[in-house]
Amino acid sequence: MDNQFNQNQQQGDPYQQQGNPYQQQGNPYQQQGNPYQQQGNQFQQEYGYQKVNPYQQETPPNIFQQFALAFVPTKYSRLTKVKTGSMIGFVTLLVLIATVFSFISLALVFSSVDMNKVADALPDFEVKNGRLYLDEDFMYDDAGLFVYMTEDVDGFSYDDAAEMAAEGYSNILLIGRDRLSLMQNAEYQQLNFKDLGNSMEISRTWIVTKLVPLILVILAIVYVFIFVGRVLWYFACAALYLLLGMLMASIMKKQVEAGALFRVAVYSKVVLFVIATVIELLPFVSFSIPFGIRLVATLAFMGIAIAKLEDDYPSMPMTQGWQ
Repeated sequence: MDNQFNQNQQQGDPYQQQGNPYQQQGNPYQQQGNPYQQQGNQFQQEYGYQKVNPYQQETPPNIFQQFALAFVPTKYSRLTKVKTGSMIGFVTLLVLIATVFSFISLALVFSSVDMNKVADALPDFEVKNGRLYLDEDFMYDDAGLFVYMTEDVDGFSYDDAAEMAAEGYSNILLIGRDRLSLMQNAEYQQLNFKDLGNSMEISRTWIVTKLVPLILVILAIVYVFIFVGRVLWYFACAALYLLLGMLMASIMKKQVEAGALFRVAVYSKVVLFVIATVIELLPFVSFSIPFGIRLVATLAFMGIAIAKLEDDYPSMPMTQGWQ
């Protein structure tokens, strides 16, 4: 009996050697895991709510890429990812370049005018104590340049200069008793003689030596304010287009955030802004793009862009009911 017991201890309990088959194999549900956890939620698989938006992985376009993409409304989905600071910088740079080119064009026109020839044709006059002194009216008309001086009126207005521009003059100088009006390629400026101070006197000699440099300095200062005003006006117009963009998105049943629609409005204005700037700089073109054409073209760009945008809040698909 003892020998048989010892042999059994040496061989071991067959149940202990083999072990519990359930302990060896383990719970099949623990090994395989919950199939719903492995496969994921059926709705997440079918409708892709776990998928990462591919546009979130894209690097926002830089300023130069923004300019190129602004001409392709079907690519505005990338522009909607542009940060606010980058968008403001883009518009500021765009308006700055347009303003600088406009100033340079104006400066070149002034530099090309032969002031000695103009002065030789001028009568003796003097501007002092904030007013003009002139013996008789004077008019000069040559090669698109029109100059008129008189003491009979206190000054001229934009409408007077525009009337002469309609007759084909590109450089117009109208001088009254109290102020000077200047129109250069549809850009109108006005100067009151009282603003010059009582210590400053203007004559024929002064025109030849100092007029053009002084006008350029004055225009440079004026163009700084023009630049700031154009930037603010650009965004103000974009805000108005945003309201129209919301209306179009509603008609198309698109759920797009207001920030994305505002960026669409900002970049949709680029094409017409560039075209209008180029037309303004061309010396042989004397017309501007009508507001109606700008409105229709900008809205067309916005419509195409909005139609291509993805919904920010996709609607939940309808199920077939609870089983």
